[in-house]
Amino acid sequence: MIPVGLPQLSISMEEGKVLRWLVEDGSEVSAGQPLVEIETDKATVEVEAPAAGTIRRVIDEGATVAVETTLAEILDDADGDGAAPPPVEEPALAPPVPRPEGAGAARRRSADDRPTASPAARKIAQERGIDLATVRGSGPNGRVTVADLEQAQAAPARAPSGGRDLRTAVLANIEASWQQIPHIHIGGELDARGIVEARRSIALPGGEKPTVTDLLLLAVARALTEVPELNGGSERVNLALAVATEATVVAPVLRDVTGLGLGALARERARLVSAARAGELDGRDLAGATCTLSNLGAYPVDFFAPVVSGPQVAMVATGRVAEKPVAVDGMLAVQPRLWVNVALDHRSADGEAGGRFLAALERRIADLPTSV
Repeated sequence: MIPVGLPQLSISMEEGKVLRWLVEDGSEVSAGQPLVEIETDKATVEVEAPAAGTIRRVIDEGATVAVETTLAEILDDADGDGAAPPPVEEPALAPPVPRPEGAGAARRRSADDRPTASPAARKIAQERGIDLATVRGSGPNGRVTVADLEQAQAAPARAPSGGRDLRTAVLANIEASWQQIPHIHIGGELDARGIVEARRSIALPGGEKPTVTDLLLLAVARALTEVPELNGGSERVNLALAVATEATVVAPVLRDVTGLGLGALARERARLVSAARAGELDGRDLAGATCTLSNLGAYPVDFFAPVVSGPQVAMVATGRVAEKPVAVDGMLAVQPRLWVNVALDHRSADGEAGGRFLAALERRIADLPTSV
């Protein structure tokens, strides 16, 4: 028997709502098949089957449960006939994910006399003038969620737009990440001649040139295969890309980047950026990242220090590619250079791993293709 738990999609995520089961109880499912739609503070996402077998659903539609709660079980032949268990009125909840103690946790402990609410729900309630004491929470132990607030009566004021709600959720994740993750930053100026040469030489189908971001995505993904601890130990590189929208910054995910050719990568990057700026991202586009790239090279930015987006281990920040004087074999030369800064969760990786990644990234930039 293999449990199917509610995944923690961001460090601030504490619960999710079961919107809709996509498979019948007792049916046969295959590995990777979407099983259930889950609503979080940020998006609606699908949870997939981790293995093939017979599905036994545990949680009913409409229920809001804590992260890591078992939603269903996958049974194989050795587990029996896969018959559904007798119905239960209130399934037991798994304990929440242990979290490092930080300022946010201290504030929650000191506010036991106030109604409990998720960080995003508490911020939205403050913006909308909603008294949390008047809101009935549907989350674990009566916790107030964003969905509960949507049904509550706001004080006389203009309700935030959907974009503002998304920004609130994004900021809640950034705040929790900064408070709970012990950050270290490892940076260096790298030889960027491979990027310049690839852009000069490559013509994608249709005649377009790859963007610097396309080339960085490919180089970063390949470097992560050499330093898997920065990729959360995952064998596949699902690389999120920070995209500025009118309301906030979101990070849609390019999946299995090392398995994509440069042309396919460029098309998927363009699709995700366009969908992000049009507000049309699907929840699946925002889930499952193993690392994030944030590129500010379109601006006069050389260096910046990003915040790791938990539960990821690392975020890669890049500035502009700029020509600079460098010493080559004792002689002065001018070469394109690129500052790269890696933010790490020090609990999972140390500075030496960051240094190995920068060395691997410089090699991968030098080895970028010059044709497709």
